Amino acid sequence: MGILKKIKKHFKRKKKLKDLKTRDIVNIHLYDPTKKTILFASRDFPTHDKDSGSNRLKEIILIYKELGYNCILFAPNVFEDDSYVKFYQQHNVIVFVENNMYKNIYDFLKSFKNIDYVWFNGPLALNLFYKKMKNILPRTKFIYDMVDIHFLRYKRAIELEPNRISLKRKYTHFFRLETVIAPQLDYIIAISDKEKEIMSEYADKNKIITISNIHYPKIDISERKNFRDSKGIIFIGSIHEPNIDAVKFLYEKIMPLVWKENPDLEVSVIGNVADKLDIKLYPKFRFLGFVESIEDHFMNSKIMVAPLRFGAGVKGKIGQAFEYFFPVVTTDIGAEGMKLADKKNVLIANDEKTFAEAILQLNNNEELWDTLSKNSVDSLRAFSPEEVKEKLKTL
Repeated sequence: MGILKKIKKHFKRKKKLKDLKTRDIVNIHLYDPTKKTILFASRDFPTHDKDSGSNRLKEIILIYKELGYNCILFAPNVFEDDSYVKFYQQHNVIVFVENNMYKNIYDFLKSFKNIDYVWFNGPLALNLFYKKMKNILPRTKFIYDMVDIHFLRYKRAIELEPNRISLKRKYTHFFRLETVIAPQLDYIIAISDKEKEIMSEYADKNKIITISNIHYPKIDISERKNFRDSKGIIFIGSIHEPNIDAVKFLYEKIMPLVWKENPDLEVSVIGNVADKLDIKLYPKFRFLGFVESIEDHFMNSKIMVAPLRFGAGVKGKIGQAFEYFFPVVTTDIGAEGMKLADKKNVLIANDEKTFAEAILQLNNNEELWDTLSKNSVDSLRAFSPEEVKEKLKTL
C-alpha cells in the first residue's frame, strides 16, 4: 500500500471513530453472566458469503449460540455499520467494534475477565493475539482452529514451484506457528481426520478434534434443472493461491483438450480471482466476480470443476456444490478429507488429459450425471450441523 493510501486510510478511520453514533459494543446488552462465554478472534472479519472458511466459522458460531453460549466476535478495525457486523447483530452475537469505551480488545478483555474460551480463527489470528490474550486471561481455555494446515499447503506448492523463495519463507513461518506454538494451546481443531493424523506428529492427539466444513442441502433435488436443461461449467474461488493456479491450469491445459471436442462449452469463473489475474489472457472464460447469490448458477449449470493441484484442508466449494445437487470434477487434492468415492460422489482426475476426459464424459453421460447429483445427500452426510454440534459439546 502506498504512503498516500495509508494516510487516507488513517484519516478515514479516525473520522469513522469520531462519527460513531453509539459508544457500545454491538449487542453487549445480551451478555448473560450465568452462561459460558466464548470469544472468536479473527485477523479479518468473516465474510460468510465470500469464502468457505468464513462460512464455516459462521456456522460454528451459530451452533455455539444454540448451545447457550455468550458468543463474542472480534476482528481489528471493524465498525458497527459494516454489513457483516449487522448480520451477526441480527443473530444476537456480541461483536467488538471500534468504540469510545475501550481503546482496544485487550482493554475490553481486562474489564470482562470471565471468558471461558478463546477460539483463534486460523494462524494469522493465533500469531497476532494469542500471547497477549494468554497473559490477560490466565484461566481461559484456548482453542486453535487451523482452518487448514497452512504449512502443508505451502509444502505442496513448493513441489510445483521449487524455486519460489516466497513459498519457502511462508512454509517456514507457518510450520513454526502450527507445530511449535499451536501445540501449546488447550485444543487444536483440524478440518479433517487426514489433517488430524498429520498434526498428531507434532501435538498430543488427544487435544486435536476434527470439525470439518458444515453443509446441508439448500434445496430439494426436484428444484434444480435436470441434465438436459443444465449447461456450462462453473469454477468458484477466491484470490487464494491454489485457486489462481487452478484457473491457469484449467485454461491453459485442460480446456484446450475439451474445446477440441466441444468448442461451445462455456466456463464461468465466480469470485475475486480476477484481482490476481490479467483476464485479457483468458478471453474464453467469463469472469463474473463476486456474485451475491450463487444459487442460480449452481442450479442451472451442468458441471462444477475444481482442478486444484495443491492446497490443504476441506474444500468448501465442493461441499457447496453438493448442497445444490451439482456434480463435480476435481483432483485428489480437491477431494481430500471428504470421504468421496470416484464415480460415486465426484469424478476425480489429476492430470489435464484425464480431467478433460472427465468433463466431456460428465457433460455427455446423463446416467453418470444423475448418479453424482443424487448421491449429493450421501456426500454431505459427514458435514451435518448435528454432527458438529455433538463434537462441540465435548470441548
